[in-house]
Amino acid sequence: MRSGGLSTRRVYHVARADFLQRIRSRRLLVVLAVIAYVGYLVNVGTVEIFYQDSSNEQLYQYAGEPTSAYIGLTAAVTGASILFLAGYYVLSGSLERDRTTGVERLVGSTSTTDRELLLGKWFSHVGLVVVLLGTLGAAALLNHLVHGTGSTDPLWILGSVFLLGLPIGCFVAGVTLLFQSTDRLRGTVGNVVYFFGAMMLAVAAVPAVGDRAPTEIPLWARMTDTIGLFALGELTYDAVLEIESGYDGLGVANFGAGSAGAEVVRFHWTGDSWPLWFYANRFGLVLLGAGFALAATVPYDRFSSASSSSGTGLVDRFRGVVPSLGSAADEPNETVRRPNEATLTPVTDRSAGGFGRLLGQELRLLVRDQPWWWYAGALLIGFIGLTGSAPPEAIVSAAAVWPIFLWSSMGVRMIRHRMTPFIISSRQPYGQLLAEWTAGAIMTAAFFGVALWPVVLETGIGGIIVLLGAVVFVPSLAQAMGLWSRTRRLFELLYLLLWYVGPLNGVPALDFAGATAETAGTATPLLFGAVGVGALVAALTHRYRQT
Repeated sequence: MRSGGLSTRRVYHVARADFLQRIRSRRLLVVLAVIAYVGYLVNVGTVEIFYQDSSNEQLYQYAGEPTSAYIGLTAAVTGASILFLAGYYVLSGSLERDRTTGVERLVGSTSTTDRELLLGKWFSHVGLVVVLLGTLGAAALLNHLVHGTGSTDPLWILGSVFLLGLPIGCFVAGVTLLFQSTDRLRGTVGNVVYFFGAMMLAVAAVPAVGDRAPTEIPLWARMTDTIGLFALGELTYDAVLEIESGYDGLGVANFGAGSAGAEVVRFHWTGDSWPLWFYANRFGLVLLGAGFALAATVPYDRFSSASSSSGTGLVDRFRGVVPSLGSAADEPNETVRRPNEATLTPVTDRSAGGFGRLLGQELRLLVRDQPWWWYAGALLIGFIGLTGSAPPEAIVSAAAVWPIFLWSSMGVRMIRHRMTPFIISSRQPYGQLLAEWTAGAIMTAAFFGVALWPVVLETGIGGIIVLLGAVVFVPSLAQAMGLWSRTRRLFELLYLLLWYVGPLNGVPALDFAGATAETAGTATPLLFGAVGVGALVAALTHRYRQT
């Protein structure tokens, strides 16, 4: 990193150029459309803040009337949740784009320092967060005019959205730059680490709640409140007690769709002042985000390779540790052939080998260049699965997430290595696509097969349908999302969320892997198989548009 003072002018121009590049992307329109739809769901009560309590075997769900203040809080916690869990995957393409396009090295030849570059990127990310939150706030504001109760107060709706969401965006922007500047964290490993880290941080302080009222929760726990549920509980808890003095449920607010079988009771809340500790909490998130952006200058290397996945194979790495193994091969050959003596075998058939050769190459590309611990983990999963030494739900959940490093490269590899023009102009543009899908299906069958064989033996045809549904669904989804989004992050985010709710937490309706005993014999694997067929058709459609 170059020395010298910080130039705010250079920081501004880096931020401006990167921000303009981000908002010109057509993919941003899709993100904004999803955000606007979420704003609609907030206003119609599909997504809301609520408390739950049970009495006489009846579950009660206490939710607010759609006043401006309540809609503002609900939209705010929705935006904060989206940014905290998915913001990393939306923001993390900036440095990657600079690497693949060569802009990183071009900037490296200027007087812009690493600190100025990364601070500019951080401000650009924060600017994009403002656009996302502004879209959500505007959607909530307009929808409240139609569906809301009482007068529409722009200050409560927009103010709450930015007060909760913007500091989270600053924090996530800093973490994104730190991860994307670190070689080992800029790829799939970083995506997985962030997902699990965010999930753990979101619930880290929940055990401290217990039976306490919101104002009795320890201050240290409230200061770790990332999404803002503790603050929301402190704001709205008294409104719940006004309609149900005997409420003895959790003092922290819940967020989401709630329970379908619960009896909904509405409380009226028109707003209140935010607690002082919450302002300190939000300011701390902003400082942490800026600190992470500055810390990213330590591992950042603007002259690093363009691909984080590039690397040597296992043999080359071992030879690197024991250089003497390669000394003989590295010695210069005493017999040097002159150029006029070199011969080339004439190419008479450009389709030699056919589909089998393509499949072999795609399999090789799919499994190579993974870190040693990934291969060790794959062998461990195979051993445990074949020996049946672990509960089915545990080994199936592990087998369903471990190959994510392989699946997420499908559809993206040829884009990253700029091979698309060569493939679509070849004699087998669809053959390459089908070979890649078949390679992914083979790996899916291998991992799921060793984990599901006890289920297959026990349930018969039902277990076979579960296995076939997973084999069709997972590689099709990965390939289609990779082709259409041109990045692996979309598949990794959606797949991890689906895996977390379905196989890991045992929700049968979303258990595409068969980790729960209730999945076999139901329509769930058939539905996921149908989604997989649709995704495969979408991938073929994309290839047709390319050709």
